[in-house]
Amino acid sequence: MTSASDNTQGKAGPPALRAADMIGLAIDRIAIAIAVGSVIVIFVALMMEVIVRYLTSAGLGWPNEVPNLLFPWLVMGGIVIGAQRGSHIAAEALRTRLNDSQLRILLAFINVLVAASFGFLAVLSVQVINITKAQIFPMTGLGQAWAYSALLFGFGGIALSCLVNLVRVIFCDDPRTVHHTEPEHTT
Repeated sequence: MTSASDNTQGKAGPPALRAADMIGLAIDRIAIAIAVGSVIVIFVALMMEVIVRYLTSAGLGWPNEVPNLLFPWLVMGGIVIGAQRGSHIAAEALRTRLNDSQLRILLAFINVLVAASFGFLAVLSVQVINITKAQIFPMTGLGQAWAYSALLFGFGGIALSCLVNLVRVIFCDDPRTVHHTEPEHTT
């Protein structure tokens, strides 16, 4: 993704914009690691279960719980990546009719609204995590709170991404270029 500080025509950009870009890059990399790591662990665990079941006619048991534990992390990792890169579904009709200052105000308002909403959901997810601590997966012995912690990561990640994007919208030269992605990220 092209960073917002690239929109300053060769200048380094304000410190807040550089900090937002660094935080945004960290969020993006962490979410990618979580999503890819989840896919790999789920695949390896289920493949081990298939091989052991084929060779011994008995299963390991615990690999059947791995998707329950990690699939929420996979989904939330993807959602945070989409939020960070501005790749979610958006209505563009209104944006094309606004001048730069009107668009900047609209995007700032949207980012504040989404950050507040998902920040509130992140706080609520802590309550869900506390409720599910007592529920334990029988084979792995892990609490279901582990899976529900993905909600906190996802909601908190979206809220933080919106705050990063708010800084980008405020400080970049052209709010229309905040989420221009590079060609390798468009597939």
